[in-house]
Amino acid sequence: MAKEEYSPLMSVDPADAEERGENLPPGPATPRFSWMSRFSNVSRTCLVGIFAVETIALLAAIILLVMKPPHRVTTCTIHPKSHEVLYSPALDAVEHEVRVYNVGFEGDLSPFQIPSSPALDQAWSNLYNFGISRITKEEAARLPNKTHAIPGDDGHYIAELDVFHNLHCLNKVRMALDPDYYPDWRISTTNNHIPSQKNATDHVGHCIDWIRQSLMCSSDTSVIVWQWHRALNTSIVKGNVAHTCRKFDKIQQWAKDRMLLETYDPTVHIEDDIVVPIFHNDFD
Repeated sequence: MAKEEYSPLMSVDPADAEERGENLPPGPATPRFSWMSRFSNVSRTCLVGIFAVETIALLAAIILLVMKPPHRVTTCTIHPKSHEVLYSPALDAVEHEVRVYNVGFEGDLSPFQIPSSPALDQAWSNLYNFGISRITKEEAARLPNKTHAIPGDDGHYIAELDVFHNLHCLNKVRMALDPDYYPDWRISTTNNHIPSQKNATDHVGHCIDWIRQSLMCSSDTSVIVWQWHRALNTSIVKGNVAHTCRKFDKIQQWAKDRMLLETYDPTVHIEDDIVVPIFHNDFD
């Protein structure tokens, strides 16, 4: 379809043409257009007035918007200072140390880089198999999100430190990378969707994105460097650098001391008087 072009309305006021000395095309006598000329002048006056009012209104709106304080979109109702953190019952267990990571290549492997085996499974399990904790009601009342009471354990509430969920997730991703040894964790690929593997695929997908968010949240600012390698005559990445870390064994011990030993029944609802207005969310 041909593009329509804009064409201005071609109308000539005979009075204006006469003043300019232009010749009018053959047509009715000039007096026929005298009332139209007056109407046109009135219309132009009205349009100018309307345009002026709209311009003033627009300018006033712009001034109000400029003077109005900016609206900030937030996801919570508190604004902690840079040195403040949200409450966690494990804050007292936090102690920092300097650690150097294993690079993870031949010559600098970690104990977790052995082939899939019962020994490796046990090593991973030992990192987080105590991660579900029982905390006191007083501790639960200070959380930024409300948690549930433990049935049959008056005065205690269920909780889990996020680090142990992260380790659980990373372990599942590890298992999915070796589906011959862990067939239950074989996931579907882009061109090979298998319905029976949906649970593992969804779980691993959740875990990868949870770890991504956790890494971005933690944002380790330790600096990886490049150093000159004389033998290779080039600079190479040096990954085994110092990091400021929270002592993991301290956090482990905190969780082990509060490990939930009894089976938790999520079908039992317990009412309480804890009110957590910040970040409160539920399924009501």
